[in-house]
Amino acid sequence: MSVRTAVRMTTVAQAANVSQSAVSKVLNGRPGVSAEVRQRVLDAVRTTGYEWRRRGPRRGSVEVVFGCVVSAVNAPLLRGLSRVLRSSGRALTVNHADDDGDWLDPLLAHRPGGVVLVLSPVPPTVADRLARSRVPTVVLDTIGDAPPGMNTVGATQWRGGWLAARHLTGLGHRRIALLSGPLELTCCRARFGGYLAALRDAGIRPDRDLIRVVPFQTEPARRAAHALLDLWSAPTAFVTGNDLQGLGVIEACVERGLRVPEDVSVVGYDDIDAAASAAPALTTVRQPFEAMAAESIRVLDAVTDDPGLAPIRLDMSVDLVVRKSTGPVRTG
Repeated sequence: MSVRTAVRMTTVAQAANVSQSAVSKVLNGRPGVSAEVRQRVLDAVRTTGYEWRRRGPRRGSVEVVFGCVVSAVNAPLLRGLSRVLRSSGRALTVNHADDDGDWLDPLLAHRPGGVVLVLSPVPPTVADRLARSRVPTVVLDTIGDAPPGMNTVGATQWRGGWLAARHLTGLGHRRIALLSGPLELTCCRARFGGYLAALRDAGIRPDRDLIRVVPFQTEPARRAAHALLDLWSAPTAFVTGNDLQGLGVIEACVERGLRVPEDVSVVGYDDIDAAASAAPALTTVRQPFEAMAAESIRVLDAVTDDPGLAPIRLDMSVDLVVRKSTGPVRTG
């Protein structure tokens, strides 16, 4: 009775006159070998009778990279990422993208199973290097734009702008100011479009004097609100680009002795933790940050399982959360 001896990878490498590394690349479908070498390895596999089991997709640790270390949206994003990864026993590493780009080399050296970028914008050099590394990557798109060809998870920003302005027109407001974030960001242009559509639906002609572009911060919004409230025909309501801007508008109203919402209504955007605890509690458009983060891991898993998938673009629905900062327009 003869005993069959298992053929080893070294035997295939010798038969094909290549390294074991080249054999491994061919058998696992990785790049880095020529067509000629690939064919020699496949021929050697057939002639030697070598049997192998191709490794399945690598679902290892995930590295999340924040562009801003201190941000009110980081906490819910981390909660969503951790919840999904914890259930599968995978690790989450948190990184910060410094301006000089030195963060990328150590990240790639770790060989993570996937990368989630919370960057605005994603530098083209970063996008190119990640694509060449073949590390599955998704952009968790909260305010910025992802380069073409990258997987992204975002939110329905046009709908958010429309919901905010429609809520105010439904309360009888017609002088509705808009404090927008930078219009070079697609999300801000989309929200602006939703705002204009809601005014049009209510038969209101937009007034350029009521539109301001300011950073996503409280103090610039406070100053812009003062300028708008100084107008001869001042706004009775504000749609803002984020909750920090909304809180700045409320602060300006308090400084002028105006009551919110009796004199002025304010709508924020994002629904950060501070929105519910503000005085008055801020009506806002809620972005589902935890769900967006969780979905980004599912997108990573999908492109890990099938690297040939076309870039995935997923926009999750936003909702209006009505609290105490909005009310009917004052008459008389």
